[in-house]
Amino acid sequence: MVSTRHTQSLTDFRQKASETLERINRTGEAEILTVNGEAKAVLLSPVIYDELAREAQLSRDVAAMRRSREQIDQGKSRDVDAIFDDIRSRLLEMKKKRPSNSGK
Repeated sequence: MVSTRHTQSLTDFRQKASETLERINRTGEAEILTVNGEAKAVLLSPVIYDELAREAQLSRDVAAMRRSREQIDQGKSRDVDAIFDDIRSRLLEMKKKRPSNSGK
């Protein structure tokens, strides 16, 4: 988990931006920026941000797989060949409805 024990005002950050950025990149710890004592932003190193983004995407993927598994278990699935047959039929219908380019 990302630590959020470092807090500083936006004014202080402006004065010590290089030092703060060096620290978050070295330690991987987050920095909370405040305005009038209220948290307004969180700074993360790119490495930590990428890790969190990957973990969030993995969580979304797992949730989608669980929903899919539930639908399969409930009989709400279709055979993949039937799905592709349906797609082919729809594409052929679209092709038939498209105006021809015989004038070119």
